Amino acid sequence: MTNFQYFFHQLPCFNCKKTKVSTDLGWLTPAMKEEAIAQVATIIEQGNVVPDLSVNVTCTKEEAREYLLLNFFGYPEEELVNQVEAEDEQEVADEIAELFAEGNETAVFEHEIALQSCTDCDVE
Repeated sequence: MTNFQYFFHQLPCFNCKKTKVSTDLGWLTPAMKEEAIAQVATIIEQGNVVPDLSVNVTCTKEEAREYLLLNFFGYPEEELVNQVEAEDEQEVADEIAELFAEGNETAVFEHEIALQSCTDCDVE
């Protein structure tokens, strides 16, 4: 197992764009989190505060399996060792084989981050 953790980060409300709100970043390694936060900061600095942000995260071949199972297939961390369905395992293995077929050392995945609205904006 690599060092994936479920991260949250304080990001602007997508409505008022001022109040910081705890935002779900998903399953990432600490290095992926830093990579994602840097990209989000650039997007926000450019004034592109929209409900759904897309950033790129870089995975090694060893990280790719867990990244895909945790973030795209929705497996809980405790099931990654021996409770992954065979067809999901095969689909992930095929994706990894394709991504690393040309001898690439890393793969880049598009990672979605959904900004939240603050409690002041929720009041009707």
